[in-house]
Amino acid sequence: MFRSELKEKLKDIFGFKKVTFSAPSESFEQDTLFVEIESANTRPSKGKKVYAKVSGNLVVFSHGAKLPFGFFSKRIEQADAELTSNFFFFDLDQNALNSPARLQDISEIRGKFVFLYSAEYDPNQGSLTSLSLGDE
Repeated sequence: MFRSELKEKLKDIFGFKKVTFSAPSESFEQDTLFVEIESANTRPSKGKKVYAKVSGNLVVFSHGAKLPFGFFSKRIEQADAELTSNFFFFDLDQNALNSPARLQDISEIRGKFVFLYSAEYDPNQGSLTSLSLGDE
């Protein structure tokens, strides 16, 4: 429901070509923004809308020089207000000190977010205009 919009907005804000909801693997894939969803509280309304409050974490693996400290904060500041208006970002640019990635000289940079989503609920899917039965 909210994943495609969340993915596109995060891609535009942070400039990563790959944004995924998959769990980071032991390979510590770099140049990928991993999105960990902690909770997604949804509430449909009578007006055929659905609202969601999505909480989660952002995780990026990188060699230190490639993503400078303050990367998340700087990209949020530079992004269009239209992209960031539904977000609340906090605890940004936290370097995971206990990360196993550090054994391979890779930084694990984290941040947290809350995303407020609203969309049509059960939108009209169109109408059937013709039906063809038979062997072809």
